Amino acid sequence: MQTSPDQPTPTKSFPDTQTLWISQRLTEGEAGRILVNGHVMTSYLRPLSVYCHAIGLATSLRCEPDELVHGFFASRLVDTSYLRSWIESGIRLRLWLRNGLNLYAHERYRGKSRERTESTAPPEAMSKTAEAEQLFERAWAISALDQAMSETKADLARRGRSSEWEIFWGHHIDGTPYATLAGRFQLTSAQAAQRAFSVAESLRGALAGILRKDGAIGSQLDAEVRAMMEALNGR
Repeated sequence: MQTSPDQPTPTKSFPDTQTLWISQRLTEGEAGRILVNGHVMTSYLRPLSVYCHAIGLATSLRCEPDELVHGFFASRLVDTSYLRSWIESGIRLRLWLRNGLNLYAHERYRGKSRERTESTAPPEAMSKTAEAEQLFERAWAISALDQAMSETKADLARRGRSSEWEIFWGHHIDGTPYATLAGRFQLTSAQAAQRAFSVAESLRGALAGILRKDGAIGSQLDAEVRAMMEALNGR
């Protein structure tokens, strides 16, 4: 099992893995593995690439960040054992992947060193830094929120309720008064407010689902969301 010196010892307080989306998909054979891999690559490519660039992993290996991350995914996600090990670890998936990317980069560096018959140690740029980890967390928060918004908008569209997203976005993001939005959609102000509230609840539910796929359990979700907001604010 993969470990990291700066990662706390797992508490083994993970919920029943059968309740986790990833764990369920991994029991479904090749079709399930493809679904899981698609989720992982979609959700974590950008955060890992940002981290890779910030810490200098790709520069050290003379490749592009996305290239290194794609190579990491191809190396680790070829079968289900890598993610099954993550489930047993009890740590967040994004941290498991970040640690795994570091290990993969070191493997690549050692391989290149052997090809050159050199014994040089990896450059200092390959050591972890607090700044790179902060950038990683911010990129992860952005990715998770983008995904939650996309899921919420798609669900509303399937139900023929796309106007509710416009009300939510118009009020909470653009600052448009409910009275103005109500007139635009032939609603009362109270109805417009209720529509926006319903969308906000759906968005929170979508975000909670994404956080659960990352390994959070119910009692940790509020703290996870607060941490995401702090990361977005650069704190």
